[in-house]
Amino acid sequence: MRFSKIKQFTTALFVLFMTNVLFVSCDKEPVGPTGPDPLGPGDYMTFSAFRALYPGSGEYVIPTGTKRIRGQVISNNTNEANSVYRLQDESGAGIYLFTLSGSDVYPMGSILEIDATGGGKLILYNGDLELMSVPKANIARVSGSINITPRVATIADIIINRNTWASSLVKINNVTSITQASSNSTGVTYNVTDASGTLSMFIRNTSGITVNTSGTSVTGYVSIYNTTTQVGIRTAADIQ
Repeated sequence: MRFSKIKQFTTALFVLFMTNVLFVSCDKEPVGPTGPDPLGPGDYMTFSAFRALYPGSGEYVIPTGTKRIRGQVISNNTNEANSVYRLQDESGAGIYLFTLSGSDVYPMGSILEIDATGGGKLILYNGDLELMSVPKANIARVSGSINITPRVATIADIIINRNTWASSLVKINNVTSITQASSNSTGVTYNVTDASGTLSMFIRNTSGITVNTSGTSVTGYVSIYNTTTQVGIRTAADIQ
């Protein structure tokens, strides 16, 4: 009889213990990442939509709540002014980014995620749409890749579409001549010509790029300097 009561008491204690274990276990937060979910391509504003925010003149401050943007650096920083980068995304559009003093240097091919709110502005700088004043903490290098194929176009096509194609890659085939036009202490300006017209190509001395003036194909990104349409190359291999 005494043994039976002891057994019942032991069983009751075991049931109470297991009940408490299950209660505590169910009350715990699930184990997993504590930060926000990573963003996918659909979570970013495309560069084409971002460019469309600009009203056409003056300084446009990026509104709070604007989605982040993401793109690949398509320029070689040694052949651009300090703190200037050209980026392109999957939409085919480009962004001319001017970073704040003391920002990181972003090599060609880097994927940047940019939150342009909190001070970022769009302006026309010498006719080229520029994103400036983005806080340094709002620009981050992220993993991943973006498949970018240069747009094949004639020089006339590039000149006509320069406001849309600025800071995106183009490829000019059937180039008839590449000639030196002028030089200064910063670099050398070349004229690139095909059957449809001529545009400028500026090579900075600091880039160390040797220009093959016998080339018949030029790949580079479109830029604007006042009324002049330009193409900027990344390496000597952009001329073939």
